[in-house]
Formats: sequence, C-alpha cells, structure tokens
Amino acid sequence: MDVEEILKFADNLVFAKTKKHLDNVQEAILLGAWQGQKYPKIAEEAHCSEGHARDVASELWKILSDVLGEAVNKSNFKSTFKRLQFSIISSKFENNFAHNNINLCRDIVN
Repeated sequence: MDVEEILKFADNLVFAKTKKHLDNVQEAILLGAWQGQKYPKIAEEAHCSEGHARDVASELWKILSDVLGEAVNKSNFKSTFKRLQFSIISSKFENNFAHNNINLCRDIVN
C-alpha cells in the first residue's frame, strides 16, 4: 500500500464516521505519522501550530479508533494500516478463491 492508497483508505474510514473527507491538516498528520515525523514537523508541513496539529490528530486518532474498533495513534498508525492491508488482501483472496475467481494481474478487478 503506497501513501496515496493509505490516504484514500483513511479518507474512506473518516467519511464513513463523519460524512466529511480528510482536510489538509489531517492528511499532513497521516503522512507525517506514516513517515515517523514528530508533531512540530507535521505542523510545519501543515502550515499550522503544533498545538492545532496535536488537537486535530487527537480527534483523528479517535475517529479511526472508533471505526476500526481498536486503538489507533501516531505511534501505531503505520503498523495498524499495514496489518489491515494484509487482512484486506487475504480476505479478497479467500473470497476469490472460494468463487474460483483468481486473477493474479493487479490492475484487473473482477
């Protein structure tokens, strides 16, 4: 899963809970968390104060935690989403295998 896929996946999760898409600060928080950045650097990238970035992040982690049913925070975000990616891929493979619908080409969707 690349960063754009992570952002899209997170946007879908947030939208499912709030009916709002990620804003620029939320995207910067997710990108920064993915890259292991500290909040001062994330705030700089988002063009906001560190306090505002922390406040927005706190709400974002709560939303993601609620939707996923497990604690998500800056320090476990990357590992959580990598694990979810594996779960999603495994689930799709199992569903396709059960329906004899195996396709090893990445760009073709059945």
